[in-house]
Amino acid sequence: MRSVFALPALVCATTVMFESPIRVRRFIFNVHLILAACAGAFVVTLAGTGSIIEFEPELDRAFHARLAYVRAGQDPLSLVEIGNAVSRRFGGEPVVAYFLAAKPDLSWQVALPSGIAYVNQYTGEVLGERRRGETFLGLVRELHLRLGGGELGGGILKWSTVAMLFSLVSGLYLWWPNKQIRIRLMRSKRLRWSDLHHTVGIVSLLPLGLLATSGVILGFEGQLAPVVYRLTDSRPAVVSRFSASVHQTEAATITPDQAVAIARRLVPNAVAYRVQMPKYGGVYQVALSDANDGVAGDRNIVALDPYGNVVSVVKSSTVSRGDRVFMVNEAIHTGNILGVPTRIGALLGTIAALVQVSSGLAMWMYRRKIVGTSAVPLEATQ
Repeated sequence: MRSVFALPALVCATTVMFESPIRVRRFIFNVHLILAACAGAFVVTLAGTGSIIEFEPELDRAFHARLAYVRAGQDPLSLVEIGNAVSRRFGGEPVVAYFLAAKPDLSWQVALPSGIAYVNQYTGEVLGERRRGETFLGLVRELHLRLGGGELGGGILKWSTVAMLFSLVSGLYLWWPNKQIRIRLMRSKRLRWSDLHHTVGIVSLLPLGLLATSGVILGFEGQLAPVVYRLTDSRPAVVSRFSASVHQTEAATITPDQAVAIARRLVPNAVAYRVQMPKYGGVYQVALSDANDGVAGDRNIVALDPYGNVVSVVKSSTVSRGDRVFMVNEAIHTGNILGVPTRIGALLGTIAALVQVSSGLAMWMYRRKIVGTSAVPLEATQ
């Protein structure tokens, strides 16, 4: 927890030592510059991959339209029929899970040990398969979360998000004395870049601040969780550990369709979107989405043993206050909290981050050129 605030606290403590406002300003300027130089490449990676992830479902369907879209029919086949068709197509591979689409013209997916099969739920036609970890968007997501480098990459990106947040705060401090929002085309190249940097930074301060703050919370969720649960006087949801059911000689095992029917009775306002088979975990796990709960609506999970006995029920309406705080934060970061408008806002925010890094780099290059080739004092170029 302490590590999250170590850098801002160090900067604040150091600025107190300076008596002159000019020295304080120059110190903050130098920290702003150093952080931008060190974290700039990683911020570009976060912003670039984040802008793609904002519209990942739409992009994924656009890249794989042949697999994603079907002609809408009246009633889909049963999950048993779909699973049998897919299993026959891929040499008897067992079904790991079913993924049911929310829209009637989108295909359903069947998870197999080897990959994901796409199937027309109205005809049983297998449209194709995508192997695990072989998609462009999968690579983009891995870069956004871990730089493609596991725990080390994830740590670098976490602290880059902290640097981005401090850069926004220090940038606001540096801009405040002049409070100018304008781009004067008749000025020198360096000053035009400076105007662009300041203007875009202020205009995009709110969305960039939300993205950076929510990113810091996501990155340090483990350290922040105890504080959040203490402040909200709540506890995290307990994930039950399931064990395989004892064979009941007089009871018949249920089908995945029956598991979905039972789950929908328990959560009547929700629609099933994922069914995990009991071979993988000992129980059916049916995940359902409630459109009336925009933040936690997809957190309904009903667990059933292979004989239809209810093992546990988790409803979005019973999610703790602390869990909901983290869900809201994630929805803000992904732009899903208010649907398409906020996703577009998040996209514009990530584009603004790219502009800020580029314009800041241009300002630094022109500043070096001026200082290195003339007698202009250093402070005159700030």
